[in-house]
Amino acid sequence: MSWVFLTRAGSEQDLVDELGIHKAPEVLTEGVVCAKERPRGPDGHLTDPAFARQAMRLEAHVSAHPDKVVRRVIKAIKAHQPKNKGARSWSWMLQVVSPDSSDPLDPRRKVAATLEEVLAERLPTALPAPVLAEQADLENAERLVQVWVLDEERVCVGLTAATQALSRIPGGRTKLKRPADAVSRSGLKLEEAIYWVGVGPEAGDLCADLGAAPGGWTQVAVGRGATVIAIDPAKMKVDLPKKRFVHAKQSAFDYAPPETLDWVICDMAWRPLEVAQLLAKWARRIWARQMIVNFKLPMQQKAKMLKQVLKVLEKAGWHSLRARQLFHDRDEVTIFGYLDPSRAHLAAQPAFEMRSGPKSAGGVKGGKPRKKSVGRKVKAPRGRTKGRAEARGRGRSARGAGPRTARGAARGRGARSGRGARGGPRGRSR
Repeated sequence: MSWVFLTRAGSEQDLVDELGIHKAPEVLTEGVVCAKERPRGPDGHLTDPAFARQAMRLEAHVSAHPDKVVRRVIKAIKAHQPKNKGARSWSWMLQVVSPDSSDPLDPRRKVAATLEEVLAERLPTALPAPVLAEQADLENAERLVQVWVLDEERVCVGLTAATQALSRIPGGRTKLKRPADAVSRSGLKLEEAIYWVGVGPEAGDLCADLGAAPGGWTQVAVGRGATVIAIDPAKMKVDLPKKRFVHAKQSAFDYAPPETLDWVICDMAWRPLEVAQLLAKWARRIWARQMIVNFKLPMQQKAKMLKQVLKVLEKAGWHSLRARQLFHDRDEVTIFGYLDPSRAHLAAQPAFEMRSGPKSAGGVKGGKPRKKSVGRKVKAPRGRTKGRAEARGRGRSARGAGPRTARGAARGRGARSGRGARGGPRGRSR
């Protein structure tokens, strides 16, 4: 059975690219893509395409005439009722949707409004009482009875298990209202991401906000009770309690947290692969246990770039990665993931530091002369003469075998060169 997906207007080709040619995707109209199959993960379970907002298990394409739509919806509901006599019918909810459009006067909206009104009037008299009694609200419906308007002449009718839909909200449009005190609209993206994932920064959590200015995401996290370290050299425009907010005026690429944090969040306008490498570093050094990050994608080949970003994050140790172009995202994708549980309990690893700086004008590293290694011997070249070997032996007898290093003593022999005890890299011997 085919699947139909709703997507953001203008992102149809991105969804087609993500689904791949083996799924035979096809753009039906603006904001709607159909495919013969839905992607599955390695475990065989259905996966959620990142560039889709909602999914429908297609029953039929029918005429947009109200009578024909009513008959097809009733047929779909009855066809999926339990066959066993006495078995309870599943709860359901009707959703009539006009897909996303770049046209503010899209005529499909009027068609959808008319169909919704007609269905609400006729279904109560056409369905059996036990089935009608199972009509439920948004949170309790087990099935979504979906009607999507393709144009003024055609509609798609489908019936989808709520657990297989991408969202319970009609059309997958999680519309949120911007608070009056919000410093930017970006905070809506984090609020929607938390609703989508089902978890986010909360009371008692310590969170880092990379590229935080002007403070939209920090404001949301602090509002949920978390303590936030906002990292950005630019000025923050939020007035928040000092006990739960600190501004680190430095680049997000240079910052290293003092301990493993509960969350790292990021809505930084930067190249996606560089942001992915930054978050990969946070995973490798165990700097945060969970992340919600918004990636800005290029204008072309968004699906290809997203695949590269996910590969970088997964290789670094982020697990159960989920990606979605949310309603409040534009040319962006939001990604959630958590640290490998086998590593999350370990302490944060310190940032890497160079032992010596770059060469100075005088040709000396770090601007300081290096100390000469004491007692260091230079190996004689192969084929050395007998005289050289004897001289080398006499020199060794005069100086003695020298102190044993920890590694050399463990092997039952002295350190020939004295490296590790008197010069050279610490703790090394040959």
